[in-house]
Amino acid sequence: MRGQGEGPGAAALANGRGTVILVTMQGQGTTKSREPIERTQQLYFFPDQTVTDEEARRLLRQGTAEQRAWVISHLLRYAQWDDIWIYVNREEVREVFPTLDLPESLRQAWARMLKIEAAVAVE
Repeated sequence: MRGQGEGPGAAALANGRGTVILVTMQGQGTTKSREPIERTQQLYFFPDQTVTDEEARRLLRQGTAEQRAWVISHLLRYAQWDDIWIYVNREEVREVFPTLDLPESLRQAWARMLKIEAAVAVE
């Protein structure tokens, strides 16, 4: 699914084995290189602020439930499919799913994909 939903500017795409593909938007074209990236480089799935790989991993590991939900919300909104699963697994997403900041249509799509049942209101 590469090529869909890429954020603006530069994108760092890790493959989970330490190799990172750096995608840089230059004018009309895109260039890719497989050179290692520093853990301090801004992640593409945080388009409005600077968050590094190291910061995102620290928040996912040691952050509060709200901080983990914040990182996972950005992953599900802006990251490419393969990149999401480098940072989290499906169970981690399910754990914070009710608190994720997602548009309703995206929330429904992820709920279907993760087989999460919507709570039924009892009257």
